[in-house]
Amino acid sequence: MEKETLWHNLSWQDTVSALESDREKGLSGEEAARRSHIYGPNILHKSKPTHPLWLFIGQFKDFMIYILIAAAIVSAALLKEYLDAAIILAIVFANAILGFIQEYRAERSLLALKELSAPTARVRRDGRVEIIPARDLVPGDILLIEEGDKIPADARLISVSSLRMMEASLTGESEACSKVVVPIAEKNIPPGDRRNMVFTGTYVEKGRGEAIVVECGRRTEMGKIAAMLEEAEEEETPLQKELKITGKRIAVLCLCICALIFLLGLAKGEEWTGLFLFSVSLAVAAIPEGLPAIVTISLALGVRRMSEENAILRRLPAVETLGCTNVICTDKTGTLTRSEMESREIWLLDEGKVDLSDKEQREEALSYAKGIFIISSLCNNAVSQNGDYLGEGTEVALLKMSDLLGFDREKARNWLPIIGEIPFESERKMMSTIHEVKDPWSLEEAFQVGNLGFVLFSKGAPEVIAQICDRVMQPGGAAPMTTEMRSLILSQAEEMAKSGLRTMAFAFRPLDRYPQDLESPDLEKKEIFVGLVGMNDPPRPEVFPALEACRAAHIEVVMITGDHAVTAQAIGEELEILNPQKDIVTGRELHEISEEELASRVRKIGVYARVAPSDKVKIVKAWKREGAVVAMTGDGVNDAPALKQADIGIAMGITGTDVSKEAADMVLADDNFATIVKAIREGRIIYDNLKKFIYFLLSCNISEVVTMFVAMLFTAQTPLRAVQVLWINLVTDGFPALALGMDTPTPGIMERPARDPSEHMLSWRKQSTLMWQGFTLALGALACFFITRYWIFSQNFLTLDEGLKDKGISMVQTAVFCTLVFAQLMHAYNCRSEDISFFKMKLWDNRALPLALGASLLLQVSVVTVPPLMRAFGTSYMNVSAWLAIILCSILPVLAIDRFKVLIVKAKKRRRKKTR
Repeated sequence: MEKETLWHNLSWQDTVSALESDREKGLSGEEAARRSHIYGPNILHKSKPTHPLWLFIGQFKDFMIYILIAAAIVSAALLKEYLDAAIILAIVFANAILGFIQEYRAERSLLALKELSAPTARVRRDGRVEIIPARDLVPGDILLIEEGDKIPADARLISVSSLRMMEASLTGESEACSKVVVPIAEKNIPPGDRRNMVFTGTYVEKGRGEAIVVECGRRTEMGKIAAMLEEAEEEETPLQKELKITGKRIAVLCLCICALIFLLGLAKGEEWTGLFLFSVSLAVAAIPEGLPAIVTISLALGVRRMSEENAILRRLPAVETLGCTNVICTDKTGTLTRSEMESREIWLLDEGKVDLSDKEQREEALSYAKGIFIISSLCNNAVSQNGDYLGEGTEVALLKMSDLLGFDREKARNWLPIIGEIPFESERKMMSTIHEVKDPWSLEEAFQVGNLGFVLFSKGAPEVIAQICDRVMQPGGAAPMTTEMRSLILSQAEEMAKSGLRTMAFAFRPLDRYPQDLESPDLEKKEIFVGLVGMNDPPRPEVFPALEACRAAHIEVVMITGDHAVTAQAIGEELEILNPQKDIVTGRELHEISEEELASRVRKIGVYARVAPSDKVKIVKAWKREGAVVAMTGDGVNDAPALKQADIGIAMGITGTDVSKEAADMVLADDNFATIVKAIREGRIIYDNLKKFIYFLLSCNISEVVTMFVAMLFTAQTPLRAVQVLWINLVTDGFPALALGMDTPTPGIMERPARDPSEHMLSWRKQSTLMWQGFTLALGALACFFITRYWIFSQNFLTLDEGLKDKGISMVQTAVFCTLVFAQLMHAYNCRSEDISFFKMKLWDNRALPLALGASLLLQVSVVTVPPLMRAFGTSYMNVSAWLAIILCSILPVLAIDRFKVLIVKAKKRRRKKTR
C-alpha cells in the first residue's frame, strides 16, 4: 500500500488485491482493528490538546499577577509580613486554579462537541453488512453506498448502478457526475476527472454502488485541502486588548503614584517599611485581580448557553462580533427551509387544483385522483421503514403525499408488482417503470382502462411528459390530447413554477405484453396524461418569527441560493426578504457587476439566485465596504473562503463539510436560521453583561484607590490593609460580578440597532462615568474613615499606649473595610442598567445576584466576627456607633449614584427633544 499509489489507474480487482481485502467478505474484525491501530481514526483533523500543566502555568502570564507576586515576595522577604504574603499568594493561586478549571472544561467541551454529529458507514465485514462509525473505517473496507449517502472516505469503485455523485463540496461543480468502474489511464488528473472513485464529503445523488476504501482521514483529497487551510492563530479579542491596555494603564499610573508617595514620605522622614506596605496596598487596590477569571467564567457560561441552543462557538471573538452583526447572508436550503420536499398541490385537467394543505380537498382527491397516487407511489425508488423515508427528495415527497392521504401503497404494489425500470436520466428528464397487472379491476377503477396484462407508469418534467402523451385522462376514460389541452398543461406547470413549486407530471401507457427492448425510444410514447404534482422545500416554521426578530433588531437578511430565480423569488417573497424595495440578482448578473458597483447596490439586493460558492466572497466584500458586520453561512469546501472573509463565518453542523467547519467561527448543530438569530441575541446579552460587571469592578477599584490615596495624603495612615483590599477585589466583589455576568437581558435588547464595532467599551466618556461613581463610593468610605478616626475611636489615637493606638488603627480599618464592602455590594444593583433606577428593576429576576450578595455579606461578617479570620485579616470588633456610621456611609453614596444616573438620563432626553 504505497503512499503515492494512483488508485484510479488500477482495475478494481488489482485494488482489492493490493489492499489485501475480499470483495465478498470484506475485512475481518481483527484485521480492521489492526489497520485502525496503524492508520488511526478516519478523521480530517485531530488537534493536540494543551497539556494541563501548560494551561495552569498560562494563568500566571498577566502583568497584574506579576505585580501581586512581587508584592507578596517583598512583603515576606523585606517586611516580614508573612501572613499578608501568604494570603496574597493564596488568592493569586486560587485565581489561577479557577481560570485553569474553566479553560480545561472549555477544551474538554470542545472535544465533546466534535462528537455531536458522528457519521456512520455501511460496510461488509466478516461476510456481513454492518453499520459502523465512519471514524472506524480503514483502507480495505468494502463500502456500500446508495442514494443520499455522504461518502466517509476516498474509495475506488467496484460496481455501480446508475451512480451519480454530487461533488460540489470538493470540485465546485454544481452538476452531478456519472461514475464508472473501468480503470482510467491518465495519471495526474484532478479528483473531478477520476470518475472511477468517490471522495470524502461528496454525496450520492442517484443510484448505488460498491467501493473499496483506499484513503482515510488526512490522506483523503478533502484531508489534503484541510491541511492546506492553515488554522488561523487565536487572536486576542478587542475586549481582551482593551481590558489589558486599561489594566496596564491603571497599574502603571498607580505605580507612579506609589513611587511618588514613597519618595515624598522618605523626604518627610517617615519609615520606609510602612511606606512600602502602603504602596503595596495601593497597588493591590488598583488592580482588578478578579477580572480575568470572571471574564473567563462569564464567557464560558455564555458559550455553554449558546451550545444548548445548537450554536457552537469555535472562537471567542465571535461572542463580541455577534453583538455587532447587522447583516446575515444565509443559504436557503436547509437553513431557511426544512431541506425536505413536500407535495403542496395536485392538478388534474378535469378537476383543477387540489390544495393538499386543505383536509377536505385531500379527502375528496382520494376518490377521483387515485391514478396519480398509484403512479407516484409505484414509479418511485424511495422507501419508508418504520416512519423513516429514504431516497431522493422529490420521490420521498411523493411517498409522504400518499401516506398523508391514507393511500394503501402495499396493496397497490400487490396489484401491480414492478418487473422493469427505465431509470431517470437528466437528458430525458423522466423515469418509467413497468408493472404486471394482477388485479385488472383495480386498474380499471383508477385509470378507466380495460383488461390489461401490463402497464407502463412515467413521471418527469411537465414539458417532456406533455410531449409524449397523445391522450389525457377524463372521468369517462382517455380522450385525445388537443393542442389547447397541451398548452393548458404547460401554462399550469409554469404558473406552479412561478409560485416556487417544483412541478412533476404523471402519465401511463397500457401494454398488451412485456416489452422486449426497454431501451426502445418508442416505448415511452403515446402515453395518457394523468396530472401534475407541485412540491417545494417549505420554510421552517420557526424562521418567520426569527426574521421578524431580525427586522426589529435592524438586522438585514440576505438570501443566497443556487436555485433558479423563479424559485428563489417565490421563497424570498413568502419570507418577506424580497419586497418592492429589494431586488433579486442572478449569478450571471453578479459576474457582470464590478465590486465597486455591487457595493453601491448591495443594500438594495435581498436575494441572490443561481450563484456559485465563490460568488459569496464578492457579496461579503461588498457589504464590508459599506461598513457592515457580516455573518455568512456555508457548508461546502468552496464556502471556506467566504466563511473566513465574513466577520462571522457560520458552518452547518449536519450538512457542512469538515473543511467549512474548520474555517467557521460558529457551527450550527441543527442547520437552522432561527439558531443564528438566537446566537446574535445571546451575543448581545453576553456583551451587555460583560460591560455590567467590568464597569462594576473598575468603579469599585477606583473607589479603593481614591480611599487609600486621600486617607494617606491627609493622615499618613493606610485605611485598608493589603489583604483586606485583595479580599474585597476577589471575594466580596467577585461573586456579585459573576452574578452580573449572568444577568437577565436588558429590555428591548433585540429592538435596538446592532452595536457599532468601533465603539469602545471603555471610551473616555465611560471612563469619566466610572471615575465619578468610584469617587462617590470613596466619599462614603472616607467619611467613615474620618468619623471613626477623629470621633468614634479618637481616644485610641490620643494615648501614648502603642497597643491602644494599634487597636484604634485596626478598628478604623475594619470600619472602612466594611463600608467599602457594603457600598460595593449595593452598587452592583446600580450596574445592572446604565439608565434605569434600581428602584424600578425587579429584585429577583436575576436570582443569582441576591444569592451572590448574600454569600458575600455572610463572608464579610465572618471576617469581622470570627476570631481566626479576624487575626488573618487584621479586623476588630465594632461598637454600635461604628456600625451606624458604616451603614450610613455605605447606603448614601449608592443612593446618590442612582439619583444622579436618573438625572443624567433625563437631561439627555431633554437635549434630544430640543435637537428635534
